[in-house]
Amino acid sequence: MVVARRTTTVLAVSLIAVLSCSVQALAGTPARRPAAGTSSSLPSLAVAVHEATDLGPLPSGVRVGLTFALRERDPSGLQALLDRGGRLTPAQFASTYGPAPTLVASVRGVLAREGLSSQWEPGETLMSVTGSAAAVEHALALQIHRFVLRGSTRFYAPLTTPEPPKALSKEVVAVTGADDYPSQLTAASSSKDGLTPSQIASFYDLTPLRSAGLDGSGMTVMFPEFAVPGTSVLSAYASKFGLPPFDVTVHTNPSWGQPAASTSEASSEAALDLEIVHGLAPGAKEVVYELGDATDLPQVVQAMVAANRGAVLSSSVGVNACEATSGARQYSLEISSAFAQAAAEGTSIFWASGDRGAFSCLPTGDASTEQEVSVGVEADSPDVTAVGGTTVFLGSNGAYFKEASWGEPLETWGSGGGISTIFQQPSWQVAPGLAAGSLGGRGVPDVAANADIVSGWDTFSPGQNGTEEGPVGGTSAATPCWAAITALIDEDLAQLGLAAVGFANPTLYYFSHDPSGLPAVPFHQVSEGSNLHFLATAGWSPATGLGSPDAAHLADDFEWYDRNTR
Repeated sequence: MVVARRTTTVLAVSLIAVLSCSVQALAGTPARRPAAGTSSSLPSLAVAVHEATDLGPLPSGVRVGLTFALRERDPSGLQALLDRGGRLTPAQFASTYGPAPTLVASVRGVLAREGLSSQWEPGETLMSVTGSAAAVEHALALQIHRFVLRGSTRFYAPLTTPEPPKALSKEVVAVTGADDYPSQLTAASSSKDGLTPSQIASFYDLTPLRSAGLDGSGMTVMFPEFAVPGTSVLSAYASKFGLPPFDVTVHTNPSWGQPAASTSEASSEAALDLEIVHGLAPGAKEVVYELGDATDLPQVVQAMVAANRGAVLSSSVGVNACEATSGARQYSLEISSAFAQAAAEGTSIFWASGDRGAFSCLPTGDASTEQEVSVGVEADSPDVTAVGGTTVFLGSNGAYFKEASWGEPLETWGSGGGISTIFQQPSWQVAPGLAAGSLGGRGVPDVAANADIVSGWDTFSPGQNGTEEGPVGGTSAATPCWAAITALIDEDLAQLGLAAVGFANPTLYYFSHDPSGLPAVPFHQVSEGSNLHFLATAGWSPATGLGSPDAAHLADDFEWYDRNTR
C-alpha cells in the first residue's frame, strides 16, 4: 500500500523557552501564526530560515516581541550562594542580586526613545519588549523578513541573530525574539497515566496503516517470559482503550523451570509486552513461552521459532547483564547460534538493548565490571534487531515533533548501546557516517523507540491492590512497539503477495542510504541527547541506532524493496 506523507502542527510551549525568555506581550495585531494542520515536524529556526522561501521584509507596522536578559548584580556572589545550597525569598533576591532599578530605568528610557514599549517587575532578570517592526529593526540594526517553509508554515524572523544595542551592552546580557517561528515543544505525555495506543499510533505514523484496515490479523507475535499476568489485567487494558479481547496462547515445559506467579514483577514485564503489541496491532495473535530458568533461554528461542514459522519475536529478558560479566562470551555465542538460524529462516527478532545506557554492567554484583562501558547480551547478536530508547516530544495535535536519546544520569538509566567486544561489525552495518569496519565490533542498537517514563506508555499491571494503571518506560516498551509495527507491515505484505520482513537489519541499513527509488524516509533521525556516554547523531549512533520508526513509510519501503530488489 502507498500512504501519503502526513503533516503535523506544532504549536506548543517549551519548558526551555519558559526558563529563558518571558512570554511576549504583543500590542496591536501580531503577524499571522501558522494555521492548524499546515506544518510538519519542524527544524530549528536557523535551519528553517536557510531552507524557507524568503517573502521579503516584514511590513513596518507589524508588532514584534523581544526579550532582554538584564545583567544581575554581584553574579559571583550569586554563584557562591547557589554552590553552597543557599536560598532566598523573592524580595531578598531582588534587593541583593536582581538588576539594579536605576540601571533598568536607564534601559527603559533608551528603549522608549526608540519607540519600544517594555514590561519589567523588580527582581526580574528578563524584560519583555515590544514595538513595530520598523522600530525593532532600527533599535537592533536588524532586518526582519517573512518566510514560508515547505509551502505552508509561514513565519517571520531576523536575517541575523539579535544582539543588544551598543548603547545598552553593559546592562543587557542577551536579546532573543524578533520572530514568531513555532519551534517550541509540548509535554511528552498529556495524561498522568502515560501515552495511549492512539497517541503512539499518531506519533509513529501507524494511523495510515490502521485506516487501511491493517490490524495484525493473521500475524503472530511471540514472547519469552518468566510469568504471565492474569486475565483481569489484560481485560482492563482492552476495556479502557476500546480494543477487542486479547488472543493469547501460553506454552510451558517442565524442562524450562517453574515460571513466576501471575502477580509477580515478572508478570508486569509480560503485561507491558502483550499490551503494547495489542494496542498497536490488536488483531495479532500473541504467543507466550514461559520459562523459569534463564539459562534455558536459547533452547526456548529455538523452540519458539520452530513452532511459529513466520512469527515476529519480541523480547527484553536476558541472562547476562553485559558482555563483561563472567561467562557472557560463551552464552552469547550459544544463543546467537539460535538467532542466526532464526534469521536465516526469515524470523524477525527484536531484542531490548537494555536500560543502563552505555553501562549495561550496572548493576551486576561484580564490582570489577560495573563501571565498564559495555553492551547487553542477546541484543549484541548481529542476528537480532536491537532496540534502544528515546524520549518523545509530541506535537500539539499528538503527531510527531521530535525525540531525544533516552538518558537519565542521576538514576543511571538510558538507552542501551555501544560496541560489542564479542561480535564483529556485520558487513550490512553500514550507514551514513558509519563505514564498514569502522566500529571495531557489532554496534548496538539498530533502531529505537519511546522508552523514557517521562513519555511513558499507559499500561495495566498486577499490583498489591489488584490491577494498577500507570506510565511505564524502558527499552522493554520500545521493543514490542517495533514488533507490532512489523506485524502490521507483514500483514500488508501478505495481502499483496509479497515476502514478509524477516531478518530486518540488512534491509533497514540499506534504507538508511536512501537508495534511488525508495518511496519514503523510514526513520526519524534522533540527534539530541545521549545514552550516558554516546551522543545521539544523525545516521547511526550507539545511542539510538538508525532512529525511530515512521511505520507507514516503512510499509511503503518494504513493498518497494520486495518488488525491486529481491
